[in-house]
Amino acid sequence: MTSVPARRRGPLGAAIGLSLEADRRATLVTFVAFGLRPTVLVLVFYLVKVMVDAAVAHDTGTLTAAVMGTALASAVAVGSVTYSIEQSVRMIESTAAVADRRLMTLIGRLPGVAHLDDPDVRDQIEVLRQERVHLSEGGDAVSLILGATLRAMFTGVILAMIQPVLLLLPLLAVPPLLATRRAHRRRDEAVGRAAGGARLARHLLTVGSSPAASKELRLFGLGSHLRARQSEAATTADRTVTRTVWRNLVATSAASALFALGYYAALLFVLYRFTRGQVSLGDVILTLGLVTSVSTQLSQAVHFFGFLQQTLAASRRLLWLEEYADRAAHGAGETVPTKHLVNGIRLDGVGFRYPGSDARALEGIDLALPAGSIVAVVGANGAGKSTLIKLLAGLYRPTSGRITVDGVDLATVDADLWHLRTSACFQDFSRLEFSVRHSVGAGSPAHAEDDAHVARAVEQGGAAELVAGLPKGLATHLGTSFDDGVDLSGGEWQRVALARARMRAAPCLLVLDEPTAAIDPLAEDALLTAYVQAARQAVAQSNGITLFASHRLSTARLADLIVVVDQGRIAQLGVHDHLMAEPDGIYRDLYERQSRAYA
Repeated sequence: MTSVPARRRGPLGAAIGLSLEADRRATLVTFVAFGLRPTVLVLVFYLVKVMVDAAVAHDTGTLTAAVMGTALASAVAVGSVTYSIEQSVRMIESTAAVADRRLMTLIGRLPGVAHLDDPDVRDQIEVLRQERVHLSEGGDAVSLILGATLRAMFTGVILAMIQPVLLLLPLLAVPPLLATRRAHRRRDEAVGRAAGGARLARHLLTVGSSPAASKELRLFGLGSHLRARQSEAATTADRTVTRTVWRNLVATSAASALFALGYYAALLFVLYRFTRGQVSLGDVILTLGLVTSVSTQLSQAVHFFGFLQQTLAASRRLLWLEEYADRAAHGAGETVPTKHLVNGIRLDGVGFRYPGSDARALEGIDLALPAGSIVAVVGANGAGKSTLIKLLAGLYRPTSGRITVDGVDLATVDADLWHLRTSACFQDFSRLEFSVRHSVGAGSPAHAEDDAHVARAVEQGGAAELVAGLPKGLATHLGTSFDDGVDLSGGEWQRVALARARMRAAPCLLVLDEPTAAIDPLAEDALLTAYVQAARQAVAQSNGITLFASHRLSTARLADLIVVVDQGRIAQLGVHDHLMAEPDGIYRDLYERQSRAYA
């Protein structure tokens, strides 16, 4: 068993690491340019002091050297601005791409989908999605803080040379910085508390602005109701954060006021010493310039520090997700699943409860699915059919009992490898906006460029007529993401999903969860019947199991085994004729009612 890797980086190291991974050259150039450029202003102030003192002393040589030094320093500072900003922008854009890929990779590493049903995990991911931009700006924030720190150090050295007591002025910047750090930490906590409401508001915004939902919104007059709910959710989430922001403002304002008092006291002190002849005119000008710039430096430092705190907050969430994914992977199985079923799949005392729910979706499931069989799962909506299918596909783990494949506990099997032994079409299928070739080919990426393989899957999935009618056949772009994309109907998208499920020629398990729900009733029964019959021939190579759930019970007659699920339990088992012979059985009641409805 692979051990969980120890955490080697803190949030700051993780943020800088993203930028270095994205574009090392641009990141290093940004650090050097943004780190050193602020110190040039301090150098210019000092050279102005030298010029003034040299002019007063009529020292032409020193004056000329100081003027030339000032011109050179200014030229370097101004000349490097465009290049350093370009490199900074390049670093940010490259880091944003790496951060997005990292987030997608980490979510993809979570075994199954149960983790994504956990409200705490969803909240962390939602906030990370919202604030991932701060991850891309981490290198920028660090370089700005580096520049502010070096400038403060040089300023402190020069002030100490004039009068050591002036060193107290930079120290007065510490309280505002600490107040800002605490403020951002409180704000980050408030954002976490508001994540649930923000997620709801985002969902309602998506629905309210989605072309797919526009028909129902208009016909049912839901626009104002949806806007009101979205506004309420967004306002509640915003209020949680805003209250914290206002409380933080009191503390940061008090700390800034303390610095302002010290700032004006320093100015008065230097002017007093000049009137007594204790410092030169150049020292006065230098001190006034530096002390005045300290105010600007503080304002910038507070802004940069707040910028960095946002980056660190996002980085901490990314590290949390990395560690969570590591722990989840640590508990995953490592056994290699069989490529060819011998006995089949068994469920012994299987129960399941969704994360955050006390109700059991399944309980006490004992079931044997013979290798090479076709199994129909039937039952009313909410009976537990989809949950059972997802457990068999390895997308969830049972909360009690166990599932075995040829006697091997599925919990000990490598989930990714088991997924490669399965294929599926779910009722909530994905609308992959690629070309037809790649949307279908996603079912087996290794064969996506094999037109013969894709065309065979299209034929077996009942989508041949659809593809033939598209402008460019397999090369047609699907969806509104493309300028020339074709937006399909719900039934047409489902045919694409059915074809995708046939890309794996011989899976050990083919699961079909309401695979024709979006297809018109006249074509639905014929399509599902043909699909299941073709699947029987295909899985023969692996002696695999085809398991389908459909509201069209007429197709269940094709099954070698019918499993009737009711309220999370198995109510009946058998073949069609046997179950129809039970006068008070659930299956017979459902079948007869449906037959009358379609008569």
